[in-house]
Amino acid sequence: MTTSQDELAREGQEATGRPARVGGLWQKWTGGLTSQFWVVWGATLTNQLGSMVIPYLSYYLIQDRGISLSVVGVVLATSGFGGVISQLCGGLLVDRIGYRATMTLGMIGTGVFLFLLGAVDQVVLIALFAFLVGLAAEMHRPASASMIAARYPPAVRPKAYGLLYWAVNLGYAFSMVFGGSLVRHGFSVLFWVNAAACAAAGLFVWVTGKSAASPREGFSAATADARSGSYLDVLRDRLMLSYLGSWLAYGIVFCQALTTLPLAMKLDGIAPSTFGYVMATNAVVIIVVQPVAGPLFSRLDHSHVLIGGIIVLGIGYGATALVSTPMGYAATVALWTLGEVAVSSVNQAVIASLAPAPLRGRYYGLYGMTWSTASLVAPLLGTWLLQFGATALWAACVLLCLGAAASQWLLGPKIRARAGASLSSEAAAEHASQVGEPAAGQ
Repeated sequence: MTTSQDELAREGQEATGRPARVGGLWQKWTGGLTSQFWVVWGATLTNQLGSMVIPYLSYYLIQDRGISLSVVGVVLATSGFGGVISQLCGGLLVDRIGYRATMTLGMIGTGVFLFLLGAVDQVVLIALFAFLVGLAAEMHRPASASMIAARYPPAVRPKAYGLLYWAVNLGYAFSMVFGGSLVRHGFSVLFWVNAAACAAAGLFVWVTGKSAASPREGFSAATADARSGSYLDVLRDRLMLSYLGSWLAYGIVFCQALTTLPLAMKLDGIAPSTFGYVMATNAVVIIVVQPVAGPLFSRLDHSHVLIGGIIVLGIGYGATALVSTPMGYAATVALWTLGEVAVSSVNQAVIASLAPAPLRGRYYGLYGMTWSTASLVAPLLGTWLLQFGATALWAACVLLCLGAAASQWLLGPKIRARAGASLSSEAAAEHASQVGEPAAGQ
């Protein structure tokens, strides 16, 4: 294109305003992200699009396999226990074999175990494969988080994590709607589709993500250090443990949405089928708000964003005590989802700033295990509190969020100091790689 043609194109854009604005918005939303990220993003979306079995697993076990409710609880618990240790295993594998191999192993493994879970009919085998599904299903999370931490500077990480979270929720919304349609044709179809989606996602990462497994990835360059480290090194990091304590409190509150919220709605005489429509509000708000809010939050102090997000989430859950209609519940879901968007935009970027490069996988593994632990504690604590009334439950949620926000306020200066030191170290390493000299400490 000639110079005069360039000028004419610019004039045309200025006249309409739309192409320039759309291009600028798209650049703000996706700029600075390489093909390696979009490989992980695409695999995550594909994996999530087919995630249909777990939400319907209890129905399948009771209706198709004739298993008693008490045994179903045991099977679900084994799957949940597998999920607790899944991210620990994934974090260890990331530091040993890299993110590409870990994501491929976890996703394809999930597909294989899901297929076998749908094929067996003995209770012992069902429990075994439910555990293995849980064990494999979460391995990809510390892998994708570690890849982003290794390949992108701190300014870009919140954008990448936000887009990844957006993909998860986009896939979740689709899978719930599509799964509800497929289940009419039998539960076996859900297993086949879910298994195929997981296997396809794993193969996609393996085939298209090959170029990401270079020394520039950051994993192979730290292989020796990573193999000499352990989870004990993470447990010695008091700042990390304090951050995870705050994250546990937040997670216990957040997970009430899938445990005690439907029970509270039932106490108000709302039909179980309505719960799905109420929770759809969560996915819609995230899909609409995340792309706009992500770039804004990434420019703000991460501790301040976390404090604000946790407080908004607490207010949303607290407001649940004041409603009793489907529209009222949907409004509170929309409110606490705004807090969720804020927290999800920066929380994994904070982990990246706390973690030494050789141990990133294990830091994210312990972070993921904390979330899985919250998902196990939430129903136990929530149902116990619900015995004293819904008001007691939602008041406790507000107190937990206030405690988590206060913890973030106290940890903020230390997190900023660690982040600054991490940024200086990364800048020194980048400069050393450009001039061909070893960075300090290497």
